[in-house]
Amino acid sequence: MAKFWNMDNKYSIIIVSMVGVFVILVILAVIFSNVKFEAKTEGTVAKIINDGDLTINYVDGDMIDFNDSKEHSYGVTITNTSDAKLYYSIYFSSANVDANVRINDYEGKTVNELSEDITKNKLINLYSIESGETLRYTIVIKSKSKFKGNLNVVNESLTTDTFSDLILLNNNISVPKTRVGEEIATKNEGLITTIDNRGTSYYFRGAVLNNYVKLGNILFRVVRINGDSTVRLVLDNALETQLAYNTNSLAQDQEPSSLALLSGASILTSLNTWMEENLADYLSYLTVGDYCTDTNFNNNINGINYSSAYNRNIVDKEPDLFCTGEVYTGKVGLLSADEVVFAGASTNIPNSSYYLYNKDIQGNYVTNSSYSVNSANNVAMINVMSNGAFGDGILINNISYVRPVINVSISAKVKGSGTLKDPYIIVS
Repeated sequence: MAKFWNMDNKYSIIIVSMVGVFVILVILAVIFSNVKFEAKTEGTVAKIINDGDLTINYVDGDMIDFNDSKEHSYGVTITNTSDAKLYYSIYFSSANVDANVRINDYEGKTVNELSEDITKNKLINLYSIESGETLRYTIVIKSKSKFKGNLNVVNESLTTDTFSDLILLNNNISVPKTRVGEEIATKNEGLITTIDNRGTSYYFRGAVLNNYVKLGNILFRVVRINGDSTVRLVLDNALETQLAYNTNSLAQDQEPSSLALLSGASILTSLNTWMEENLADYLSYLTVGDYCTDTNFNNNINGINYSSAYNRNIVDKEPDLFCTGEVYTGKVGLLSADEVVFAGASTNIPNSSYYLYNKDIQGNYVTNSSYSVNSANNVAMINVMSNGAFGDGILINNISYVRPVINVSISAKVKGSGTLKDPYIIVS
């Protein structure tokens, strides 16, 4: 009897244990049935592709799909694995347009922002990436409700010729034949390299005959290819109306030197108005450029404080496109004194041969480079004289001629040879 009792007891223990496990499983099922899990959708999984020599990492996936009004961020990393500069674009396809989208670079600076037609306009349109370079962007999207779309990064170098490429194709890279800053350039010295804040820049110097650009009926001259491969143009003539650089009054606790900044100058309003009224058909091809104003006035001579631009170009005669002052970034601006010197001017030496000279400009035109501040807090800018020389300062509230400067995006497709009879024109 004891043997059978022991066997029954063992079976009883097993049965009780099984019941206990079952009860525990039931309890856990009840608990977990009240817990919500948000599994990642396929669109949030990183995706890495190769498009030619571009390696593109969609850090948070290229398929974007959400249904709320919150901001959502998506990372993209682009690496150029080739030994040459490449061009790329970023855009949405198959996306609803009821959304605000902005794209930030790795420093958090907003590169572009769109609020409508996001499938028709590119977040980044034909930007350049150097050999071996890696760029990182964050796309931030906020929609009123549901958003669904595909994020695309495309290697445009496989099919697109750029304005800067055409200029480089039409010109051999030269070295200055005259001493830049110390001597004027009266002959065609061609296309020469230097450095600006965005990379390698190529500037025209001397009596250049193949840097004409025509936008509609308006004639421009190519000043240089900027370091980001955009192309800087200056109006071949001057505006009919003369303008003061800055008629704004000095505010309380404001440094006098701040009146020299293009970002707060009254002339900027007139420049923007001119651009919108005269280049309306071309605004989509224009991009922002850097306009530098020196804010250091540390050379005191007889009670007048002269700027770094004065010291660099007039005293030392060593122009530089690498800005150490304050940069205004916008679609329209003015030439810097350094750009005028690189083009072929020198202090107080007439030059009627270099391409910036125009006999139809019957007076001085102003630059956005500061000149001086005197003891009465009067601020002056460097101007270029009617004979092609520069070096004088003009008070910011005195009128002078104005030559607007714009920058053409590398997305613009251009044809022509750059001569007066066959100027560069934008075709799409």
